[in-house]
Amino acid sequence: MQTFAYFDTGHEFPEEIVMAAGFTPYKVLGDVHQSSDPADSYVHNYVCPFSRSCLTEGMTKSENWAGIAFCHGCDVTNNQYDIWKYHVNTDFLYWINTPANNNERSRTFHIHELRRFIDHLEKKYNVTISSDKLKSAIQTSNAIKSRLRELAGLRSTKDIPNTEYIEIMRKAVQSPKDELMKALEARLKDWHQRPQFPENKDPMLVTGSDITFSEAMETFEMAGIRVVRDDMSLGERYFAKSIAETGDPVEALVDYNCSIPQPPTRLPFTARLDYLRKCLRETKVKGVIYQVLKFCEPHTLDMPFFVQALKKDGYKILAIEREYTPTIDQQLVSRLETFRDMV
Repeated sequence: MQTFAYFDTGHEFPEEIVMAAGFTPYKVLGDVHQSSDPADSYVHNYVCPFSRSCLTEGMTKSENWAGIAFCHGCDVTNNQYDIWKYHVNTDFLYWINTPANNNERSRTFHIHELRRFIDHLEKKYNVTISSDKLKSAIQTSNAIKSRLRELAGLRSTKDIPNTEYIEIMRKAVQSPKDELMKALEARLKDWHQRPQFPENKDPMLVTGSDITFSEAMETFEMAGIRVVRDDMSLGERYFAKSIAETGDPVEALVDYNCSIPQPPTRLPFTARLDYLRKCLRETKVKGVIYQVLKFCEPHTLDMPFFVQALKKDGYKILAIEREYTPTIDQQLVSRLETFRDMV
């Protein structure tokens, strides 16, 4: 089965549509271990380093992909789409204009955008994306999300290192779905048999920019912190909700997109705070860490509001900025250790 790549920044892309078209969806995540020199020829180095890494991946791997789609997330995705048009070799590059709001007019517009995407896929690849195929893809997606919820729920009770969580989340958005289901079943059996949550670790909620590589999660581990809740798209945003399996499947995908934990680019922005408060009521944690990738403007702008709001709620919270690098930042480890001692 051919791979269809997509680039989004907040879980806006409807994987189920390309699954129904017969492709394996593949979320472009870049590679922190590789130089972004190819992309840096076309993008200033003060632009989000994650997006530059994704552009580099596109420039070097696009020939392995049947096509590429973008979804409107943060402003970087808008501008990157224009750059990819000129510098990434692909027969099919498509833009889905995901609305920033969740009101009824936005919902109608979003439904139109997804139907338009389906029409272009059908014409380009000579396939039929029927309602039955979409519903079957949604059922597969829901089965995966259900198993991921079960896995994620074990983080607060079992000895599950942070790096194992990010590893399985990367598999969830980049692997063929049949292989993924087998991996999830094996991982569930393994995690259920793990020892209890270690006494020398403290459970925390982590929010902010997406964490896309294991070394960032290892930084928390080295400081004695276990991430037991989050709202990231490589995390709970991806699996927190299921998609309705009845009615019009395209409308179900739009309703799903409106119901999941929201990224900072969506309105109303208080919806994201509501989800974090829900997490904190459901799961006992020692504190909250709001981490921002350097040059990630949406989360940088959101940070003051969220930090102040959660502090007023009585939670201990640490705001940090991190680099896009696989090298462990020992100063950051020390800051996290100090925060852990304070809470």
